Amino acid sequence: MFRDAIAAESYKFQRDRSAFFWGFFAVPLAMLLFNLALDTYQALHGSGTGAALRISAVAGKIDLGPQIISGMELAGSSFFQIFYVAGAAALFAGEYRWETWRLLVPRNARVNLMGAKFVVYALACAASLVALGLAAIIGALYSALLNGMAPSLPGAGFALGACGVFLATWAELLVLGAFTGLVAVASRAMIGALLAGIFFSFGQGIAMLVVHPWEAPLRFFAYLPSLSAYLLQAWASGQEIAPGVFADPAKLLPAALFLLAWIAGLAGATIALFQGQDLSRE
Repeated sequence: MFRDAIAAESYKFQRDRSAFFWGFFAVPLAMLLFNLALDTYQALHGSGTGAALRISAVAGKIDLGPQIISGMELAGSSFFQIFYVAGAAALFAGEYRWETWRLLVPRNARVNLMGAKFVVYALACAASLVALGLAAIIGALYSALLNGMAPSLPGAGFALGACGVFLATWAELLVLGAFTGLVAVASRAMIGALLAGIFFSFGQGIAMLVVHPWEAPLRFFAYLPSLSAYLLQAWASGQEIAPGVFADPAKLLPAALFLLAWIAGLAGATIALFQGQDLSRE
């Protein structure tokens, strides 16, 4: 029955083309078009490679590895997360808006119906991250072609680092989606879920301007899932979190556990709340 719920939810969400596209694939497409336009403009005006590619443009080559990682990391931006919040709000609050829950609940268990929404959201986020990576590759290859540079394939250790960045960013998006889903079920309103998710994302972004990952105590990583995700991303990609400072390996496992706890706690609270709701009018 759970498989049937996932198949039905996936079909419904894909048919909602507006939410499906704007929630998960507008960001990769927009970034690809922006990078292509910027590289074309700079090539026509003799400005050289774009700022994002200067870092990896060495000895006439463009390393594709950093481009893929930086592309996936865009999903951690509070601005771009607005789109993911919109997709989550449409997914979790759509049945309340169209008053179709009373038609679905008699046909399957509530835990299956709500669990299917989490699975579909998770798969859509994963596909979006893959699309961001592909957009980064296409942009880098286009820039290399315009500037007469050769693309350089990532090194042997790139796959492990890229998987780490993917999983950390994915977990951050899952926390965001689970929070939006909880508010959607509690408020039974799409606008309420959308606004709450945006405030949740930007609130963490503002907090991270004050709380620095290289000196923050461990309890702050429990309060701010974005901080835990950032630390894991920095460790996986080998990036500095401050000049000459790298991610503390001792904090990696707690940070990962905090993210998992956020996801499980929010998803569990959503399902528990949904189980006791009166849906006779929805």
